[in-house]
Amino acid sequence: MKRRPHVLLLAGPGGAGKTSTAARIARHPDWEQVSEDDYWVKIKEGHPWGELRTPKEERIVQDEVVRRVIELVAGKRNVVLEFIIYEDPPHPLLNYRNALTSLGIPFITRILSPSADEVLRRMKMRGRRRDADLEKRRAQAEQQLRCLASPHIQHDWVIDTSDIPLEDVYATHLQPIVEDGFKGR
Repeated sequence: MKRRPHVLLLAGPGGAGKTSTAARIARHPDWEQVSEDDYWVKIKEGHPWGELRTPKEERIVQDEVVRRVIELVAGKRNVVLEFIIYEDPPHPLLNYRNALTSLGIPFITRILSPSADEVLRRMKMRGRRRDADLEKRRAQAEQQLRCLASPHIQHDWVIDTSDIPLEDVYATHLQPIVEDGFKGR
């Protein structure tokens, strides 16, 4: 890779397909996947699922994620960083964008936005025990989707993935970024 490494911030509500899409991007030889969820698993070991994230924990997780992104970029790797948007203002998004800007690391932001029905369909498919309460999960999905209307999220970042298979989302919206870099984006 001859050009400077870049970061793709890939966000959205739970069940939007972020992890699957990031894994698809990471199949490209110049890209690495970093999942914020992996860092939450470490910090929340022993805590009940669904327990609210504290601001202190958010700082710890986001600092660790940024350190990992810096390591990968220093090693000449592009990074797709995937994380959930669950509040307005979307603090993780704002914090990652600010950190990358202050470090001079080029980045682009994309937000996956399926319908609540599509989120529930994907949750059923993945079969996680914590997704079994569909009424509770629908309320969470709808709340997280409302957060995407935040004034901190630009309309052109958002990809409606309601009726599009994730491979088509990749091919149409992300493959050009992955293969050609961020030219004109």
